[in-house]
Amino acid sequence: MNRKGRVKVLAYILLILVLLAPRIAALDSFSTLDEPYWLSMGANFYYALGQREFQNTVYEYQPAVTTMWIVTAAMLVYFPEYRGMGQGYLDMEKALLDPFMLEHGKDPLQLLYTARLIQVIVICLLFLVLYYLLQYFVPAITAFFLVVFASFDPFFLGQSRLLDHEAMLSLFVLLSVLAFAIFLFQKRSYAFLLLSGIAAGLAQLTKSSAIAILGPIGILLLIQLFQERQNGFIKVLGNLIKVFAIWLVVLIFSYILFWPGMWVAPGKMFYEVYGNAFSYAFEGARLKVTGELDASQFRLSNSWAEMRSIIQIILWRTTPLTWLGILAGFALPFTRDRDLVRPYRLLIPLTLATAISFILMFSLAQGRNSPHYLLASYLALNILAGLGWFHLIHWILQRKPVIQYATLLVLALLQAGSALSFYPYYYTYGNPILYRLGEYNKFPQFPYGEGLELAAQQLAREPDAKDSIALVYFYRGCFSYFYPGQSIGFRPFWVDGQHAEDLVHAVRSSDYVVVYYALQGNLDKYAGFIKALSTVKPVHEVWLNGYRYVVVYKVDDFPVTVFDALAH
Repeated sequence: MNRKGRVKVLAYILLILVLLAPRIAALDSFSTLDEPYWLSMGANFYYALGQREFQNTVYEYQPAVTTMWIVTAAMLVYFPEYRGMGQGYLDMEKALLDPFMLEHGKDPLQLLYTARLIQVIVICLLFLVLYYLLQYFVPAITAFFLVVFASFDPFFLGQSRLLDHEAMLSLFVLLSVLAFAIFLFQKRSYAFLLLSGIAAGLAQLTKSSAIAILGPIGILLLIQLFQERQNGFIKVLGNLIKVFAIWLVVLIFSYILFWPGMWVAPGKMFYEVYGNAFSYAFEGARLKVTGELDASQFRLSNSWAEMRSIIQIILWRTTPLTWLGILAGFALPFTRDRDLVRPYRLLIPLTLATAISFILMFSLAQGRNSPHYLLASYLALNILAGLGWFHLIHWILQRKPVIQYATLLVLALLQAGSALSFYPYYYTYGNPILYRLGEYNKFPQFPYGEGLELAAQQLAREPDAKDSIALVYFYRGCFSYFYPGQSIGFRPFWVDGQHAEDLVHAVRSSDYVVVYYALQGNLDKYAGFIKALSTVKPVHEVWLNGYRYVVVYKVDDFPVTVFDALAH
């Protein structure tokens, strides 16, 4: 192997180390709200495969097939016999998987760790493909910096460590868009068109919101049509329709190939996924709530208000370095250095189109729009920001290459440092500029269960912890995986004024009440509950990033007045 080949190999090895290091650390140190549910769904998926009941490999509007394949791989590694034990399909809503595993000597936290680790490896492999594709647009050193800078984005870094869909979805979407652009503008090899279609199919299998990929794909086709119109509009249009048709066929083939449910019950799969997706987007709830699709009830949200809210969320979640990099990226088309700009020209509209497509889609859709639903926008914008920074540093330090690379290294480390200061919950990052300006001072985000494991670990040190009972909001996984005693879930309807007797009974039956103050303390419906407990001194509190997350009370410390207050 010549020197150039060795440098390429070393670049990939270094990139693997850079991508893995912040992602594999303390993977088993906490759990988030949704992950235990995905373990349950993945376990059912694995069981369905073992029983050859492929029609049962479906989960509502987000097929999550890629996530469930990852849990299946984790099951094969940690609990392979699960598929043949005859337990059937365990209701994910009733948290039946955890006690079943414990009964058979298996730890749900170890299963979560295994699944997370597998997903981290998959995400790192996807980043390597992204690095390869970017080199068709920019030099290898630039592509390396773009991947590192984007991968260190705190919110993306945090989400890419969780058993979740959005990090994989984001990478599948960007890979598909880049491969499609390479086929159209760089290298007419059908390998890239096939790669684009497969990635798009996997994105759609990950989550139905991947339909937003049609935005950047459509823009690429329009750009090509405009550039080649002199060759005959009708001829060029026909060729592009053929290209899109091939891409769509590959997408559909991939969708069918990687989802066993599509082999035996495609109608059921489509109804569950797209029926629920349309119901959620236009009616604000899933089919089990709305009952059926009713076109007369279809409505879009106040798009301008939603878009403004989404942009504010993105600004809050991205670093000042990303802000400045995006501004520098916008300046690229206006630079006078044509040789420097040429390889970047196509990458700018690609990243912008991808980011804007997801922002527009969630601006129009009904239902809850969590910040991580927009992760594809974060990834695309950080690629643009990295591009802006690389060009800016190159322009300022044109004749000082050593200082150029040293400065880029410092920028990457600063981006990583922004995330590491929120370790291990990188996704709780908040922009310090907006914080100093008084934004989000009350509470910056929808809490995702972080901090509950710290309370559980504290209570685990108490005498007779194994025989104690804790009443906890978001108890499953977030708390129960780290608590040796019995965890009971706090039911939100207990505070509706009609179930006070149930609430008092649950409190009296427990040794500890664990209030997830990050959520309950910021919702009006829990104001009476919080006030009733305020007269009691907590035995423990968990604070993160300057916010009170968890408050733990010992029930033996409750005077009669507390129970009286809870009963009214």
